[in-house]
Amino acid sequence: MAINRDKILEYLFYLLSLSFFIGKSYKAVTGVIVLVFLIDVIVKRRWDVFNDPIFIALACWCSYIFSSALWAVNPYSAMSSALQVFLWCLLYVAIKSTFITKAYIDRYIRVQMIVILFIVANALIQFIIGFNLFGTPIQASRVTDLFGHNRIFAYSFPLWIGFFGALLALKGQRTKEYLLYGVVLMGMLLTIPLSGARGPLLLLAIFLPFIAWVSPYRKWAFMALGSFLVISAVVVSMTPQLQARILTLAHPFEDQKHTRVSIWLTAFEEFKDNPILGVGFKNFRDRQFEYYKDSFESHEINPKTGEGQFHAHSPWMDILAEQGLVGIAFALFLLFTIAKIVYRSGSVVLIGSMGVWYSFSLLNSGFSLSSGTWSFFMILSISVFAMIFNYQKAYLQEKRPYKSEENVV
Repeated sequence: MAINRDKILEYLFYLLSLSFFIGKSYKAVTGVIVLVFLIDVIVKRRWDVFNDPIFIALACWCSYIFSSALWAVNPYSAMSSALQVFLWCLLYVAIKSTFITKAYIDRYIRVQMIVILFIVANALIQFIIGFNLFGTPIQASRVTDLFGHNRIFAYSFPLWIGFFGALLALKGQRTKEYLLYGVVLMGMLLTIPLSGARGPLLLLAIFLPFIAWVSPYRKWAFMALGSFLVISAVVVSMTPQLQARILTLAHPFEDQKHTRVSIWLTAFEEFKDNPILGVGFKNFRDRQFEYYKDSFESHEINPKTGEGQFHAHSPWMDILAEQGLVGIAFALFLLFTIAKIVYRSGSVVLIGSMGVWYSFSLLNSGFSLSSGTWSFFMILSISVFAMIFNYQKAYLQEKRPYKSEENVV
């Protein structure tokens, strides 16, 4: 009996959807997906899947950060982390070349909706009664992940907000589908403020009005957006801890003076001394005490006690410090390649790309390429973008079949 690798991959992708929200299990699932995918590529000789401009840009970038081991003080960290990022890039290729047909992506969308609504329900239960279905208590009035005190879901949801926002902007679907996508989107939007996460809110303020504007049900979309804002304002006003956290957005740099800003200043010192190549991939942590100055007044970096940070808490400061201007050039080329695809594809794909701009945003003080967890979601944002690009293409082909040969000039 022949092994159906296509079906195995499909169910592995379903498992991956759930693993996003369960610790670091996504790493093991990703490894299995990539292994099965590469076996399928070799058996079927599908070498053309690697002829993708985004993957080529990512692969070249990975080659550079791997080679940074040559000048890094911790070469093993640079090489192992670069290989891990390349694993995420192979996952991108697997998603881009597997999620092709509308029927395939529709099945995945249904699974993803169930998973997201389950996460949302857990968050709401935790906020209302103080603990979720797994007994995890709420922390300082802020909802958490399923099994711990982290809030990974709050930073990964913007990827799916862009995805489901794009589906809402796609014209010609059934009313039932719009309602389901809207419920999932509103659920994610509500749980982000409950988590106390601030970074996603800034980008959402830009994208949400645009999603409502291009929606086929524009009036209802703006009414839903208005209702969400009212509900969020009421919830935040009734929760002093959330209110105090959100209000810090009024003076972000002053609020982060002794935390994020001091880390960025340390990273910039590393860049100034190594402007072209940086200190080496994932070597910010190994050089931070060397470049930290007492005038930075950090509460999170202390050379005397050995307390430090694992990364620079900014995608761009992290790249500057560890990869220099060469790394910045790779990042800009990658984003330019994506922007060019967005420009040629229209508003639906633009909304679907929201996760990419969020992940690489200057306002994002969490994501960095040298962190195993955050680099996964950064590359995943590109995978989600590719998925919505493929979905629109398949959807339009289904609605407008190819013209007959006699109509072709």
